[in-house]
Amino acid sequence: MQNNFSQTQIANFSTMAALLLMILARFGVAASMEQVTFILGAVWAVGSTIYNFIQRYQRGDITLGGFKK
Repeated sequence: MQNNFSQTQIANFSTMAALLLMILARFGVAASMEQVTFILGAVWAVGSTIYNFIQRYQRGDITLGGFKK
C-alpha cells in the first residue's frame, strides 16, 4: 500500500497543535485540540497556497496578478 502523504509531516502537524495548545494555556486561553487543529489546518492551507503562488511567480510563468504569461 502506497501512502500519498508524509507521515513525518503529519507528526510535525500534531506537534505544532500540541505546542500551540500549551502556549495558549500559558496565556490563559482555553482551546480544544479540535479548535487548534482547525486553525492550524486553515493557516497551513492559506500558507501553502501563498507559497505556491510565490514559487510560480519567481519561476516566471505567471504574472503578479496570477495570469499565465
